[in-house]
Amino acid sequence: MSSAPSDKRWLVVRAARATATKFRQDWAATPGAAKRRWVAKLAVGFVLSALLMVAVTLVAKSNEPALRAWDEKVIRLVERGPVSFSNAILLESFGNLTYLIPVTLAAAIVAARAGRPLLALTFPLAYVLQRPLVLIGWWLWNRRRPEMIAAGIAAPPLHSFPSGHVALMLAVYGLLAWLWIRASRSMAERALAALLLALLLLTVGWARVRLGAHWPTDVLAGYFIGLAWLATVITSLRRSTH
Repeated sequence: MSSAPSDKRWLVVRAARATATKFRQDWAATPGAAKRRWVAKLAVGFVLSALLMVAVTLVAKSNEPALRAWDEKVIRLVERGPVSFSNAILLESFGNLTYLIPVTLAAAIVAARAGRPLLALTFPLAYVLQRPLVLIGWWLWNRRRPEMIAAGIAAPPLHSFPSGHVALMLAVYGLLAWLWIRASRSMAERALAALLLALLLLTVGWARVRLGAHWPTDVLAGYFIGLAWLATVITSLRRSTH
């Protein structure tokens, strides 16, 4: 009695193959003009975002003494706030790779199975291409992490400016929130989506400062470059459908 190959008995394998097949078919059926507009907008937006990151980093670096004085005051205020060190560890988790990578992959799979190949590719690209934008700031300015809270125990030995946590969060969660807002016909629901995104971003940014993992201006710069890249990603999707 013959048995089916073991890989065909695995639901995960069958689902992955079906998703890949559907993606290839939908990609082939996508008009070439839409693909070119999508790629062009991403490329131009990436370059512009990179230039913005260069400008913001150089300006911040040249004003480091003033920023440092403000940063230290804010860190002390946050430290005396209602969020404890242990709670901040939990709150900042939403910006960790253990959350962002599975969310990104899940969103890409759902988009592929829904017959939206450009969106399926946009999710991983939004995440992956946000990282070099953050690295530009790290390369241009070797800013040390703060050591004002718990002797810097939660501050990794990496460059500090900008915050990669909040920048990457904006790329992934921001795209999800935009899709939610776009699909909803209710103004209340749209406002709820925007509010949840803002609360998530502010919570993680606050937690990173509370842990002493970043200066407040690192977080603000992360919001800025994350928003710039999110605008690029959204523009590329919108233009590819027109």
